[in-house]
Amino acid sequence: MVIGPIGQLVTAKSMPWRPGDEALVLEDAGLVINNGVITDLGPWEVVRSRYNASQVMNADGLLVTAGLIDPHTHLLFAGSREDEFELKVMGATYEDILKGGGGIYRTINDTIRAGDSELISIGLGRLNRALSHGTTTIEVKSGYGLTMEQEVRLLRLINELGRLSKVDVIPTFLAHVPPRSGRRDEYVRGVANSINGLRGLAKFVDVFCDEGAFTVDETRVVLKSAVETGFGVRIHADELAYIGCSDLVRDFNFSSMDHLLNTPESNIKAMANKGVTATLLPITILTNRTSKRPPINALRGNRVPIAIGTDFSPNTWSLSLQLAMELSTHMLGLTPMEALMAATVNAAYSLGLRDRGLLMPGYLADVVIWNIPNYRWLTYELGMNKAKAVIKRGEVVVQYGD
Repeated sequence: MVIGPIGQLVTAKSMPWRPGDEALVLEDAGLVINNGVITDLGPWEVVRSRYNASQVMNADGLLVTAGLIDPHTHLLFAGSREDEFELKVMGATYEDILKGGGGIYRTINDTIRAGDSELISIGLGRLNRALSHGTTTIEVKSGYGLTMEQEVRLLRLINELGRLSKVDVIPTFLAHVPPRSGRRDEYVRGVANSINGLRGLAKFVDVFCDEGAFTVDETRVVLKSAVETGFGVRIHADELAYIGCSDLVRDFNFSSMDHLLNTPESNIKAMANKGVTATLLPITILTNRTSKRPPINALRGNRVPIAIGTDFSPNTWSLSLQLAMELSTHMLGLTPMEALMAATVNAAYSLGLRDRGLLMPGYLADVVIWNIPNYRWLTYELGMNKAKAVIKRGEVVVQYGD
């Protein structure tokens, strides 16, 4: 397959892409794909003269980028909580909602009651929706079970979704919230002692470390077991408050630290020294109706790789990474180029994926043709699906007419 002529092709030159790095921007370009892998790119006149392709896709006047990669979702759950959003708008706090039997524990109960086939159907529908907006790889966390048996069930279903979907699924075990009753120390030890049984089911172990979730010491116990067992580690840190969660950057080699709304600058410097990716979740900032923002200037100044995710969940109901990119510029102040790099190469980097996220020879042919003229339009135009065609491993899996 040859894509060309391409109005504008934009890609990182290497992984990760740090604030201030150059990107490759080619006008009137061509891209060559063979056996699901990118084999060449360059000026259209050169590509056209060099290859006699069996399939040519015209992208004249259009933008072409790597496929989007969503590095943070809670995609697999049953039920919804739109009524609680209305309560929040009317002034109810999350604590009020919990006391009324709602919140995350409501979702946990709905998910436990749902059958496997129902959850698979729900998950496939959501993956297809993400794919239709240009997402070609997605991380999916467990976390909606209160026993390790329930978590294992969810991880098995997440892996099954990866086998059934065109989207590549990266499974993560998430220690989400402790049970509402019983001894927390016993629960945490039980989780830590059970992590070895997750081999082959998850690539990462993640912990929601925050006020009202797991404490720093509890998080350390779980992550220490994960590292000893050979898992990559991630962390939800400093979203609701700073209780010391991001201090753990000094103790662990995190693939990603996520949220970071209350993170001190000293820990940003530690992230830079350890090569940790900062994954920002702007849709959640919007849905949580908070004025807090991650320390963008400190992340830039310390050249920390920035990724963007949707954080899809009952609290943040959007699978559009395009929306997350739009909000990252309008709410957080990222540039359009930073947003694109955050949703492609740096998201891949945060997930330990070294075979995608760039349009370079040898990388997977995960590609989006956008119905816009240049990369600045990605975050300039709001609320529209700007994808024209989505290519996964060299196969056209989504295509919209004019």
